[in-house]
Amino acid sequence: MRYYSVHLPRSLSQGGPGEGDLESSAGQTLGSALFVREGFSWGAFFFSILWAIGHGMWLGALAMAALLALIVGLPEIFALDWASRAVLLVGFLFFCGFNGNDWHRAGLKESGWDLVSVIAARDRDHAVIRLARLLRRGAEGAAQNSPSADTPRAAQTAPRLDIGPSPGFWS
Repeated sequence: MRYYSVHLPRSLSQGGPGEGDLESSAGQTLGSALFVREGFSWGAFFFSILWAIGHGMWLGALAMAALLALIVGLPEIFALDWASRAVLLVGFLFFCGFNGNDWHRAGLKESGWDLVSVIAARDRDHAVIRLARLLRRGAEGAAQNSPSADTPRAAQTAPRLDIGPSPGFWS
């Protein structure tokens, strides 16, 4: 099982003012959800700077370019051999790969997306299905507990965290 963090635009995750029926708002929520997988990012490993630009992380791409320039320039200053240069470059690539999805989540938060749930699933398609089930369950619960005219309506909240079955140590 893999873990996916689910992100929604801040306007949807906090319950927008013009909410219609619950099924259409659940469909809108499902359609605008972004899923970011936990773990190693192969895109950030192979295409670090281009990957950051593609995800809209301009300052991150600039920091990666500066660090890469330092890694390329440092061996020239200290006259390091090719093995040391290779270790520095491969270390940079692994650093980008291991931190890429975390940087992506931080970039989403800065650009107005809220983390609303963490879902355990086999793949991204299964994560979408599990989010749809969560939204349907929330819509059914809200329909059964619909407030009367006397009670004030509480703001609609985002889906609860769905960790799923315990994946164990070897997930």
